[in-house]
Amino acid sequence: MVRTTTGIKGLDPLIEGGFERGSLILISGGAGTGKTIFALQFLYYGIIEEKENGLYITFEESEDDLIRDAKVFGWNLEQLQHEKKLFIRYYSPFEIEKLFDELEKIILDNDIKRIVIDSASGFGLYLKSDYDVRRKIHELSKIIKYLGCTGLIISEIVGQSQSSEIMLEGVSRFGVEEFTCDGVIILHYAGLGGAFDRSLQILKMRRTNHARGIFPMRITKNGIEIGQKSI
Repeated sequence: MVRTTTGIKGLDPLIEGGFERGSLILISGGAGTGKTIFALQFLYYGIIEEKENGLYITFEESEDDLIRDAKVFGWNLEQLQHEKKLFIRYYSPFEIEKLFDELEKIILDNDIKRIVIDSASGFGLYLKSDYDVRRKIHELSKIIKYLGCTGLIISEIVGQSQSSEIMLEGVSRFGVEEFTCDGVIILHYAGLGGAFDRSLQILKMRRTNHARGIFPMRITKNGIEIGQKSI
């Protein structure tokens, strides 16, 4: 099994060295828990450390917003775009079919190895049922696996509690994403105080003996960092 390092400091030891190549991982949490930072860090360090080109597909954030968000951590996305190592594509939620028509060509033409989909909400605005959302995410997973990429899909938990307790009312926007993805990582506001003011929980990681429990997380000037001792 080939592992893809995550670029998230402290996470790889918790998942046997990284995400399985060809997998699609759900990154879910409430607003402001660090989902976009997680995704940008995954792409940035994949390019810098592993020489793996990245693709960020967004239905919500503008390209300018993503570039500004990354600059806070010293990540120069514009330079990576200029060097044709990072590609940012915006699609309206009503252009889902266009995305799927173009996705394979974008990946092959640009030697893409890491993909981020931001976010699952874009599927829900266009598709009429949870079944259709699940079907499209499954289709996305098949494309990623077939082309040897590793992907993240972001989903928001609406009304997430500001505590470190396990979510009891679903871990994604539509309640179907977690069943289609190979892995599920939840970001929480931990309410712990001190340096680690957030937390991370690995609910699922197929073919991986992943760590159980809730792990302290913080956002530093260099990005996300995960503590090694569960709460």
